[in-house]
Amino acid sequence: MAPTPFWARRVHSLTGVVPIGAFLLEHLYSNSWATQGAEAYNGYVLKLTSLPYVVFMEIFLIGLPIAFHAIYGLWIAYQGQFNIASYPYGRNWMYALQRITGILLVVYIGIHVWETRIAAAFNPAIKHDLFAHMQALFSSPAYVAFYVVGVACAAFHFANGLWTFMIVWGITAGPRGQRLASFACAGVGILLFAMGVNSIVGFMTRGVGVA
Repeated sequence: MAPTPFWARRVHSLTGVVPIGAFLLEHLYSNSWATQGAEAYNGYVLKLTSLPYVVFMEIFLIGLPIAFHAIYGLWIAYQGQFNIASYPYGRNWMYALQRITGILLVVYIGIHVWETRIAAAFNPAIKHDLFAHMQALFSSPAYVAFYVVGVACAAFHFANGLWTFMIVWGITAGPRGQRLASFACAGVGILLFAMGVNSIVGFMTRGVGVA
């Protein structure tokens, strides 16, 4: 039996935090190794890609949840009605931005996966030195801007989604709890954005001039 919209939205909300949110945190941490240079970053990536059952985990713990969250999220965005012109309140803006960033993230993640995971499968040089590959990509200002916007979208989408998740699952039931959670989630979003930008700067500056 097909899931009702209620349960589909609950699963959509849950996958946004676990496992996708957990993966986002891990991914940003992994990329932070770029600030330590090519050897440290490539070594950490090699350790991750050498884990037992890594393909199984990438498909069932990352790929499929992201695919469901993205597809159902696009359906929610398609059904949504934006009324910020008539009611320019804060939560209306958050509602609109959550759906706009979700659409942008589908494009961003698709290109990011193609440029890294898929490209590495067909080009052993990329798999051997992913740091150099990313550094070459970031030699283009347009690509830097694209990634900064992508990181900003991911940080906002997760932080705002986390705030909604706590309401949907009854963690913050009252106005005071929701207000405090909004500050905490904003802090999480700023931290994630800073981590992402710091990694980009690491790719751009670490190892420059090294053969």
